[in-house]
Parts: sequence; structure tokens; C-alpha cells
Amino acid sequence: MHRLVAVLCALLVVTGCAAGSDLAKHKPYPRSTVKANAEAVSESGTQPTTSAEGQPVDAAFAPDKLRLIDPCELLDRKLLEQVGKPGEVSPTGFSRCSNFMADAAGKDLAVTIEVGQTMTTEVKNADKTLSGLKSYEQTLDNDACFVSVITQERPALGMTVQIGYKDGDACAPGRKVMEGALKTIRERGATRSPAKGSLVTLDPCVLPDKAVVDAAATASNRQYPYGLHSCTWVADGRDLVFDLRSTFVPDDRKFDDKQVEVDLGGGVKGYQLASTGAYPSCTVKWVHRMDADQEGEVVEIKSAGAKKSEFDRCATAVAFAKGVLPKLPKA
Repeated sequence: MHRLVAVLCALLVVTGCAAGSDLAKHKPYPRSTVKANAEAVSESGTQPTTSAEGQPVDAAFAPDKLRLIDPCELLDRKLLEQVGKPGEVSPTGFSRCSNFMADAAGKDLAVTIEVGQTMTTEVKNADKTLSGLKSYEQTLDNDACFVSVITQERPALGMTVQIGYKDGDACAPGRKVMEGALKTIRERGATRSPAKGSLVTLDPCVLPDKAVVDAAATASNRQYPYGLHSCTWVADGRDLVFDLRSTFVPDDRKFDDKQVEVDLGGGVKGYQLASTGAYPSCTVKWVHRMDADQEGEVVEIKSAGAKKSEFDRCATAVAFAKGVLPKLPKA
């Protein structure tokens, strides 16, 4: 099991991963992909749905609706029983959930689903159709399969089911779970009721005022949404990232030993961390609200730029934080 968990955690859309209930207690990793190793297949006679600029392929997959999807609800026990013996679900962040289970013979089978991923590579290489959506499959050394579907093309968004399984065809259960998840979304729609003050429904690209963004990323910035809960603004020599997440929160709020406390106003305490190197950056984060068991919702802002770009990254991140704080719901 540990090898399968490591495979899934290291290679695709990982926002923190480990077996069991500690999934969210680890630092995020950048999204990466593995080399494709599957022949093109398609459902007989089924043509994939396409979408216009800024529109989902189906209204059920609109980003504001996907934000209300509880990924763990998509891993329904009756669905998972079709591919094996389910264990307990393990959520990670707003959009990811895993079930480290077994197949019918008791062999390890790890299932992870993520909703609302950016699909830049997948949308270009999608060569299959699954439940009427363009689909792309990636395999890894016969140990894992990643089944992705495209729910929006411009900008590209989608869903992925990751299967870790070394005792058989990992893609077959991946397709089965994805088909069940898509059916649930189309038939049931929203599967979560956000807590009071939750960040989960917010669009980080829309939330900040233009003046606040321009002050932090210059007026010539270009906007790039990433998934459902992160947005980046890029200008020559600098960029700004605005991220909303559900994650593990240490009791002492010590996210990093080198962090520095900063006053963001209104009684909000932020935690600032500067980083040097070829592309120096400064990150400011704060805890917006707490759930149970050291899980909470965190806002993180990162200002970065090439070393030759002379601007105060920490002052920029703090100013942006103060600019967006009044726009956040009261926890």
C-alpha cells in the first residue's frame, strides 16, 4: 500500500498526500504529469462535447457548481464496491478525496478523485470519450492509471480519478469510478453545504478589485486561473498568486520556522515568509476559519519576481492581503 500511495502522491495534482486521516497535514507539491502510455479508445459512436470560451461542456460542470461538490461524496461506497472493498475516505483540501481500499481478492487498490483541475496538457492530448466527455488516460509502470475528463476547454478544467493498483488493469476501475462520479454530478448537483464564512465558493480571480491587483502585479498583468481555488497574475519579471485552501493548521500556527508575524489589520494576524534565490518571493498567509481536528481554511498570497526586478515582495503581498481581506466572508 505504501508504494501505491507514494506513486499517487508524487505524480499528479498533489496538494498534500499520505495514507489515512493525515492526508492534509503535508505541504503542497506542484502539479505534474506522467508520460502517456495508452492507445486511443472511444465509446462506440459517441462524440465528445465541446464548449465555447469560458463555458463548461455541460451546465452541471460550471466552476461555481463544481466548488459545491464534495469530492468524498463522489466516492460512494456502492460505487466503490463495484471495484473492490472500500475503506474510509480521506479528504485533502476542497477538491480532493482518497479511499485506500482493496480489490475483491484483498489486494491494495488506492482511489483518488480531484474535481476542477487545470487541464492544459490533458485537453490537448484527450483522445478518448467517457460519458460523453473528452477523456485522457495516463499510466505509470503498470502501477497507476490517471483517468481524466475535460469539463471545460477554454480555460481548460476537468476531473481526474487516480488508481494505484499493481495487481491488474488500473485503468478499468478508474473509468468505472469516473463514470459513477459524473453520473452523481449530473443527477444530484451540489453535494456540500458550506459552513458559515467558508472560502470554498469564492472565485479567487474575481474576488479582488482590479486596482488591488494592478497595484500588486502592475497594470499590464495577465490573469491565469488555476483549478477552482487559485489565481495567478503575471507581468514582466513578476507574478502574484492568490490561493484559497482547506488544510492542516498547526496548533501554534507555526507553518514554517522562519515565518514572521505581520499585522494585517482588523485583528487579523498574518504569517510572512521570504525566500531568496534566482526568483525571490514572499508569502503571506493567515487562518480564515477553523474546522475540527486542526483542519482549517487558509488564505495564501505569494509575490515573486526575477532577481533583477526591484520591488518589495513582502510589502506587495501584505498590501494585497489588506486589499482582499474586506472582501472575504465573515467566519
